[in-house]
Order: sequence, then C-alpha cells, then structure tokens
Amino acid sequence: MATESEPNESPALSALELALRRALDSIPRDQVVKTIMSVLPASVFIQDAGGLHSSKVRKVSVSMPEDLAEAVRARTGAGGFSRYVSEAVQREIKHDMLGELIEELEAEFGPVPPEVREQTRREWPDYEEE
Repeated sequence: MATESEPNESPALSALELALRRALDSIPRDQVVKTIMSVLPASVFIQDAGGLHSSKVRKVSVSMPEDLAEAVRARTGAGGFSRYVSEAVQREIKHDMLGELIEELEAEFGPVPPEVREQTRREWPDYEEE
C-alpha cells in the first residue's frame, strides 16, 4: 500500500530506487552523466537549469595539444570540459560572423574612416589613452 508521500510507488520500487540512488551516489557525477550520454541517441535534448545545451548535442572527437587540454581541465574540473570548449567555439563562430559582416559592409560602403574609428575608441567605456 502506498503512503501519502509516495502515492504511486510500491515498496519494491522504493527499495530499488533507494538502492539505485546509493549506487549512483558512490560514483562521480560526471562519470554517471557520461555513461548515460553514451547510450542515448544524439537526438535527445539536454536541458538543465543552467541551460548547458539548448539544442541537440553530438559527441565529437577533437585533437588538441596536451598542455592546452590540461589547462582546460584545470579550469573546468571533471565535468566542464565539453561546456568550456563548446562556449569557446560559439564565441569564435560569433567573431567570424562579425568579421564577415564587416567585410560585407566595407565592400558596400567602403572602409570606416580612421577619424571615425578613433572617435568610437574614445567613446568606448574602457578606453584608456596611451
């Protein structure tokens, strides 16, 4: 018979859930997540409170210098490597797109005159005269 706090759970299910929770608590969270992700299809959406991913994810293999990988791991800890790399790639794509926009605008309207560039630099919030 179910209790008020567990209206739809049988005692056997509660015991199984308790055993599963104990087992999962004994393993590092990132290892649990990695194992779960390895069996899920790429079409599964990952959405957590922090908004880690807002779209489908796909596991990819990336080669990078060992010292760079170590530096990322030192900054992110055990579970943040993919997030850190994804955010860096996203920033780089935005940077590339801005560069493409600048090229298009300069092709259509010509380059920004040096005096306008200097004026905008002076108006920028963290501008410091050299």
